Amino acid sequence: MMKNSIKNFKRSQSFYSFIGLALVFVIASLIVKEFLTFNNIITVLRQGSVLLILSTGLTAVILTGNMDLSVGAASGLVGCLCAQLLKSGVPIPVVFVIGLITGAIIGIFNGFLVGIVKLPSFIATYGTNWVVAGLSIIIMNGDIIYGLPEGFTWLGTGYVGPIPFIIIVALIMVIVAYVMLQKTTFGRDIYAYGSNKDAALYSAVPIKKTLFSAFIMSGVTAAIAGILMTARLDAADSTMGDAYGLQTVAAVVVGGTSMLGGEGGITGTVIGAILLTIIVNVMNLLGITSFAQPMVVGIVILVMVLFDSYSRRRQNTTVKKDSKKSN
Repeated sequence: MMKNSIKNFKRSQSFYSFIGLALVFVIASLIVKEFLTFNNIITVLRQGSVLLILSTGLTAVILTGNMDLSVGAASGLVGCLCAQLLKSGVPIPVVFVIGLITGAIIGIFNGFLVGIVKLPSFIATYGTNWVVAGLSIIIMNGDIIYGLPEGFTWLGTGYVGPIPFIIIVALIMVIVAYVMLQKTTFGRDIYAYGSNKDAALYSAVPIKKTLFSAFIMSGVTAAIAGILMTARLDAADSTMGDAYGLQTVAAVVVGGTSMLGGEGGITGTVIGAILLTIIVNVMNLLGITSFAQPMVVGIVILVMVLFDSYSRRRQNTTVKKDSKKSN
């Protein structure tokens, strides 16, 4: 079983992402002496936790061959809503439930636009992104909320032993998402839908249910990320989720999940999220200005995607040659 898993991983696109992560890790260790310290590794994992949680849900959507550009804005909306509710004295458990429900509603709305109205997912979720961002502005009314209850902020700043709680949550989310996509009927339906929608339909895969479930998963993980982000910052403002929008897409794609659907998974997403986080961490340690960091991250994303595209074309060419030889 283990040998087959390793063999399949080497054949997947995520393997090339893993090689890229290993190279970046080695280079970072050589050029920055502080990189391999325990405190910095914990810092990397803590910084990457929100991105990783967002990416787990988005992976399910991209595996269906669709896109969700609203995850960053959704996390920001949930964070703003939770902060306002906490400021009004609503109990933390109730706030948490309302946040999750809000994320699920956003996912249902996206599923409705794509699955029922039949809008292209890129256009539909881009529109949702602006609607949700507008709601965040209305909720905050231009203000920034500070000083949230300690019981809430502990979710983002607290420790369990030497490990930040937010890292533990991210790990749990990764495990749950992996099991859902790899070990359940839901996961098999996701991959079948993404690989060939028509074949999935004739194979009795519940197309609409699968699509809605993927978007709801993306919305709920965005809500969890938004709650943790607000708790970690001990603050909320209407733009705090903006930076995660395309960065989340990048983490999934850099991790080897095909935007055409049906190929990839959570393992690659973890690799992609950690890779992007390490790059930003190293630039911070080197004192590179924050204005230049998006450019560097963008270059890395382009290189990884171009390499991924090249490897896919090469793989398809090899398959075609083998099929011709067999005929």
